[in-house]
Amino acid sequence: ATASGGTITWYDAATGGNVVPSPTQVGLGTSTYHAESFDGTCISLTRTTVVLTINGVPDAPVSGGDQTQCEQLPIQTLTATATGVGVVWYDAATGGNIVAVPSLNTVGTVTYYAESFDGTCSSLSRTPVTLTITGAPSAPTASNQYVCSNGNPGQTLTATASGGTITWFDAATNGNVVTSPTQVG
Repeated sequence: ATASGGTITWYDAATGGNVVPSPTQVGLGTSTYHAESFDGTCISLTRTTVVLTINGVPDAPVSGGDQTQCEQLPIQTLTATATGVGVVWYDAATGGNIVAVPSLNTVGTVTYYAESFDGTCSSLSRTPVTLTITGAPSAPTASNQYVCSNGNPGQTLTATASGGTITWFDAATNGNVVTSPTQVG
């Protein structure tokens, strides 16, 4: 409380009561104090009631675990949960900036920090969660293949992939897996 041109004396009651030299609340709970102003000659006609409440802080969020995903669209986002409270993401373990959507849209690694917030209090610590996006391999190389039908039982397509395996599909997107891409006849 402030007094214009005077001092403040705290009391434990709205009228009468005892002077409280240092109005405090220790531990969780609520304390009520009453402020009276004094300008050197006169005291205020009434006291101003002030309630001091110390609430418990929520536990830090529980991480869904660090996440490693292959590069894909749309971008990947992190998740964390906190029981009965909301989660606010930051770009630093302390201080930092709020991150509206903890995501990564390029190949690489990023760590965000989740903090619980119950509408009044924030958790005392933040939970780090790391998102790693690994690069998608290049599409395999292949070319159209033409063969003569000289009694061959069929021709199987071939393609090569750098450092990986190849899965054949019957469509450019979605489609069905083809176990043996062969043309007969």
